[in-house]
Amino acid sequence: MKEPLWARLEIPLNTSRENVWKALTLPELTQKYMYNCRLHCNWGIGSPANWEEVHKDGTKTTHVQGELLEYNPYECLRFKIFHQRKILNGHVSELRFVLQHHEIGVLLLVEQGDFSSFPQAQEIYVECVRSWNFIQNDLISTCLLTS
Repeated sequence: MKEPLWARLEIPLNTSRENVWKALTLPELTQKYMYNCRLHCNWGIGSPANWEEVHKDGTKTTHVQGELLEYNPYECLRFKIFHQRKILNGHVSELRFVLQHHEIGVLLLVEQGDFSSFPQAQEIYVECVRSWNFIQNDLISTCLLTS
């Protein structure tokens, strides 16, 4: 059996759960850290969740397509992510945001995986870790500036 491959971030934040929740769910805030993409979702379980970029000329590109699996305000968001790159077509990962109590405020856990069954699993996992590390500072700034 293959070892699970999950990209993980643990981010302690000196802010409220409300501020973190806004950063995760409001399109105008997701755009600040998620590669200029706004998250569009109606927050019904099973509904589409798409991260869409609006270009300067007004055209739109959906970079990530997903489905909402769990919506527990101020606690947990879970999505199924449908990978569209040619080598990953048909593969699905899960993206989780979990908010927990922390001595300075909130601990935000970000997890995406399991990539162990993907083609080129290790490379996809490493790419995912790099991507989350790349946006981490912008995510932190957005969470802290939402008040």
